[in-house]
Amino acid sequence: MAEGRSVLLQLDRERHLRYDINALADLEQVLGINLAQPVGLHQIGLNALRGFLWAGLKHEDPTLTLAGAGTLLQDHLAAGRDIVDVAAKMREAMDLAGFKPKEGGAAPLGASPSGTGSATPSS
Repeated sequence: MAEGRSVLLQLDRERHLRYDINALADLEQVLGINLAQPVGLHQIGLNALRGFLWAGLKHEDPTLTLAGAGTLLQDHLAAGRDIVDVAAKMREAMDLAGFKPKEGGAAPLGASPSGTGSATPSS
């Protein structure tokens, strides 16, 4: 994916969320889920949330593991920040990568048709 197609996220340091087909295919394989089916944020767990973080960050940190992504999320919470902010950045990065619903299409992860919520590709 081209440079500049990422979303800035402040975790342990400045990080850049970026999704592409390969990152999301890896995520599907690791989690055993089908991202072509829209899912609401209330329907996923922390495993999927840390998986989305891992998939979005592995382009800049190939050594990052799922457990490492979980630690980043835990540290984010321990610093008094909200996990919903991370989910919103994931949604923004997914939209930027082109994984957003078309007019009249199904809303992506956690999103209402008005566009609020988190991120995942739609069918």
